[in-house]
Amino acid sequence: MKSSKNFYEDLSISVEKTANECKLYKNLCNQVNYDFDLILKESNLGEIPYVPWSLFKLSNNKFKELLRGNSFEELEYWMESSATCGDPSIVGRLNNDIKVLKANYNEVFNTFSNKDKVNNLILFAPDIRFINKIKHKFYGKNAYLLYKSIVDIWKGKQENFLLQFFLGKTIWKIITTFKLRAVIGVNGRLLKSELNRVEKDKIPTIMANSPLWMHKVLKDYYQKEKSTFDLSEQLYIITGGGGWDGTKGRVKLGYSVEKPEFIEQMCDMFNITTDKFCDNFAATESPMTCGGHWSKYYNDFILHVNNKQGRIVIRDIKSLEPIKNAREPGILELITPYGVDSYAGVAVLLDDIVQVENWERCPECGREGAIFRVLGRITPSIGKGCSSLFSLDAFKL
Repeated sequence: MKSSKNFYEDLSISVEKTANECKLYKNLCNQVNYDFDLILKESNLGEIPYVPWSLFKLSNNKFKELLRGNSFEELEYWMESSATCGDPSIVGRLNNDIKVLKANYNEVFNTFSNKDKVNNLILFAPDIRFINKIKHKFYGKNAYLLYKSIVDIWKGKQENFLLQFFLGKTIWKIITTFKLRAVIGVNGRLLKSELNRVEKDKIPTIMANSPLWMHKVLKDYYQKEKSTFDLSEQLYIITGGGGWDGTKGRVKLGYSVEKPEFIEQMCDMFNITTDKFCDNFAATESPMTCGGHWSKYYNDFILHVNNKQGRIVIRDIKSLEPIKNAREPGILELITPYGVDSYAGVAVLLDDIVQVENWERCPECGREGAIFRVLGRITPSIGKGCSSLFSLDAFKL
């Protein structure tokens, strides 16, 4: 990644090159008569033509047109967002862009958690072998979930993947429903034994991924076992990927949790404090990742923009004009010249509604850069039955 002191110069070059190498983006620039000689600075970032998130959606069939130059010939695979049974985003990236994406995730986990200092992992996620089987083909090339591209940042650590395929339950579902559906869920036995091992041997551990799965499964565990763990010196929790509203990836789970409730339960369950939590925000359509910490003041996660990665613009929900004031809800736009050589991702307008609390720095931790909170989305969450069922009953009574 290049130095942020050249950020605006790099950004200006990226905007112009993207327009020259991507006809669709060039048309977007022409529609607003964008001046490529504009000297970019903080105050005029909102003038950069953006690609709306909807153009990446499978249903619009524009994702190939968003590639730059000859990227399609060099693509190893497409990246696919997790709304696989609804309308996923499809993004083509070359290896160099994937390296930037990995580096951004890695930096977030090291900045807001103890990633490089902790070697034991409990992941509410599937093994990469399972992910490799969940693939599609678009224009003759495979598409995989974004998770495939970043999972190896944990390489070399002791990994415990909790999401697994249950053969017995799958057979029973087929027999009772006459529908061919795979049942996947959390391996409660593995989770219990690993937590006991971590507590007994005092092993520094990171537990990561979906907060919804963590909350439901551990709540059931407590109701069944009536016991907690003392991991005050060992456990760090990393959440990400959304799912608070009950929609996670391929299915609608019919279960949701409020963030404060999640934090309180995890603290009680493991005897940890709120400084042991790290959250991250990212979108398939952009390589930027925003890490964050829990704020007692806001009773919410505060997410930080790393100025070495990029910048954000907040747009009015109705007019789409840039919002300059803090504490005013709007639609989030991610802007970066790094990690977007493959496709028109220099400026992407998402469907997330956020609120910037401070444009300069975080008053709680002192880190420079804008901080924001995620309030919701302008589109309803998509989650359909599709060809798999998710079981949340790892410790069901």
